[in-house]
Amino acid sequence: MKKFLYATLVLCAVVFVACDNSIESDAPSVSDYDFISFQDDNINFELNQDGASTRTITVYNSRPSSSDRTYDLEVLPLEFNDGVGTTISSDFYTVPTSVTIPANASSAEFDVTITDNEFGSSDRLVLGFANTNTAQNPHPLNLGIVIVCPVNELILDITFDDFAEETSWELYDLTSGTPTLITSGGNYGDLDNQTLQERICIDDGDFGFVIYDVYADGICCGFGQGSYSLTVNGEVIREGGSFGANETTTFSLP
Repeated sequence: MKKFLYATLVLCAVVFVACDNSIESDAPSVSDYDFISFQDDNINFELNQDGASTRTITVYNSRPSSSDRTYDLEVLPLEFNDGVGTTISSDFYTVPTSVTIPANASSAEFDVTITDNEFGSSDRLVLGFANTNTAQNPHPLNLGIVIVCPVNELILDITFDDFAEETSWELYDLTSGTPTLITSGGNYGDLDNQTLQERICIDDGDFGFVIYDVYADGICCGFGQGSYSLTVNGEVIREGGSFGANETTTFSLP
């Protein structure tokens, strides 16, 4: 009787191991999946101010196929992943609906074109893969917009005092002899003791910059340690903060 029970237990154990091995052998491995990914997760997209630029994007497939493979692309909306999706309107970018990796190849390319619409340094276009039947790289592609000036770049850095709402500024073109307003800034009430950077592209010519303070006490140093600087093509041309109602800087380019 003991021998019979022992033999039964051994048989059950053999059957269990055989079944377990069968399950394991049928389970998919990593090599069974079709992974598709962008070459990079983050790319600086250099965009000419008031112009259009095109960037070529590369995608990779983990397993070449004997036939062409097409993957759908999608533009991820702003609300993607708690607000880190696309910030620009579809009126200002061109993205293909899909990308095809040719037979026996492991990569392919597609072009993205963006047209400037006074975008800032925080604007971005975020892309992903729309296919649901593919094991994809979960990382989207973040194209961060970097404005490139075709001629000259002026950078205005301001550190506000305790009353940011009192500060404003204007940039004029003086080339023709008659001041022409190029751009301006103000209404900074929510930026007390914080910093701001403005990047402005300008042509060659003569220019005038004016910074104002409503209460005629500048931005330093009675009510906070405010300051500002003007940098043109990498060279600081004016720094300050202690002034009265306004301060004017004139300069010429080249």
